[in-house]
Amino acid sequence: MSKKDKKELSSKDKVFPVIKLLFSVTAKKFPLFFPLETLKTIITAVSALLPVIVSPMIIDELITDREVKTLVILAAVLIGGEFILSVTLERINNQLMKYQQRLDNHFSVLTGLHSMELDFQLTEDKEALDQVEKARTGMDWYSGGAYGIAEQLFGGISNLLRVFGLVTIISLNAPLLLLIILAYVIIMGFVSAKNNKIGLEVYKKLAKINRLFGYYGWNIVDFRYGKDIRLYDARKMMVDCWDRNSDASNAHWKWQAETSMKYNLIGNAANIIRMMVSYLYAGFLAIKGAISIGVLVQMIEAADGLNNTLGGLVYNSQEILKRCNYAYEFVLFMEYPEALEKGEKPVDKEIREIEFKNVSFKYPGTDKLILDNISIKINAHEHLSIVGLNGAGKTTFIKLLCRLYDPTSGEILVNGVNIKEYDYQQYMTLFAPVFQDFRLFAFPIEENIMLTDGEDEQYSEEDSLKADKIIELVNLKEMMDKLEKGKKTIMFKYFDESGIEPSGGEQQKIAIARALYKESPVVILDEPTAALDPIAEYEIYRQFHTLVGDKTAFYISHRLSSCRFCDNIAVFSDGRIAEYGNHDALIKIVGGIYAKMFEAQAQYYR
Repeated sequence: MSKKDKKELSSKDKVFPVIKLLFSVTAKKFPLFFPLETLKTIITAVSALLPVIVSPMIIDELITDREVKTLVILAAVLIGGEFILSVTLERINNQLMKYQQRLDNHFSVLTGLHSMELDFQLTEDKEALDQVEKARTGMDWYSGGAYGIAEQLFGGISNLLRVFGLVTIISLNAPLLLLIILAYVIIMGFVSAKNNKIGLEVYKKLAKINRLFGYYGWNIVDFRYGKDIRLYDARKMMVDCWDRNSDASNAHWKWQAETSMKYNLIGNAANIIRMMVSYLYAGFLAIKGAISIGVLVQMIEAADGLNNTLGGLVYNSQEILKRCNYAYEFVLFMEYPEALEKGEKPVDKEIREIEFKNVSFKYPGTDKLILDNISIKINAHEHLSIVGLNGAGKTTFIKLLCRLYDPTSGEILVNGVNIKEYDYQQYMTLFAPVFQDFRLFAFPIEENIMLTDGEDEQYSEEDSLKADKIIELVNLKEMMDKLEKGKKTIMFKYFDESGIEPSGGEQQKIAIARALYKESPVVILDEPTAALDPIAEYEIYRQFHTLVGDKTAFYISHRLSSCRFCDNIAVFSDGRIAEYGNHDALIKIVGGIYAKMFEAQAQYYR
């Protein structure tokens, strides 16, 4: 079923897919959860019916025979039964409450994991980002997740059992009470349905607002933006944006409250009328002698109980419908269609040739060609420098090679095979890129290089020694030796005061160490040194060139640091390869782009 088809499902049709997904995941992760819910359901129903059955017997015994033994037995059954049931129910509830946080955490992990598994193209797609937000808020804020839906479903089953018992009791003594209660329940069902529809409408409108609210709110307290906020006095702008977004959010909540008010008033009026008519009818039967005093009490108690139970049942039904509609956004997210075509062909780790054949590309939702009919071959072990001014298409070229996007037209071949035919995960292992906007994590330095948890069972001493070797190769050993915990030191101070704040150059070396540790056959430097001066950049490229050895390598820059020691140079301009060749050939092209760039930067490289 396509994403479009799923969005067109009715509210009722969304219930089954949600329950199927959420409950199957829950049962697999926590197998005792549903047996406990079942036991709770039975005990809840029995504990509600017990006083309705036993209390009238005690009253009638007090009015008539007053047999002490009988009274003691009835009181023991009532008090002892309620005590045992309540203690058991309390134990079960305590156990179930432990599952609530575990389930919330588990589904949050699933959401995060799937977010990381989404095709990269979708991380820059507004619709996909909105779906991520809907999935998170739908599960966390509105539906109560698997636990909240399960509580309503099993609560509904418990109410059904109580309804069956109470209807049986009332129908034997005062059947007209059933009609009175039924009329009231129909009215309350209408009220509840209207309120739920209003709530769902507000939820859908709040998806984008909540995402903006989080962006403004978190950035205000994120010290990474501290320098810019202070030096440019951006406080007022940030707070004003937050306030405007809060006003928009509050306006939706206000509309919900005002729109729901009239339906709530209808429900309150219907309840008053129901109580008056029920009490008059039961009293009339007692005055006529049709029922005893004990049964009169029983009918009043049973009528109130049935009314509340039916109201609870309607509430359960509406809540299940509402919560499943919210949680359905999680189902849509988990089944979000892939942006890239995936093949199954195994990948050959030995790269013999990479070819771009008439490749053009424009970002989804735009008409501007970023790459225009690119054709180029890169042989095994070749080191290619890709240069050009900002916006020439250099980084996009690498994104296509790494399959972060697919070409709009043309094809990319690795060893003569279209990369779309390869197994996607295997294909990603071929590349070890260091992008300009690379990210390091608030983990130990070693884990940033290895991208393996130090406590993971796959972690080995051999891996650690390999990391040590890489650290020495990229000239980080001296820095490590000065740290008390060495490579175990936490990066940044987000979670650990003893964490370090490495310089930009040190962070670049760690990112390069990560790329080397991966041991992929193709390594890529995509302007990670753009913030450095040309001489410092040249030194890093030169050192990296030595470390890469005979691997296939791409060096991307709008400066010419890497050109002298690369086999070939591709000069990008306006999305095309304007010039191609080695340094000695390109420098001789009179009026050429490369020659002009080199002359402008020559002071750094002579």
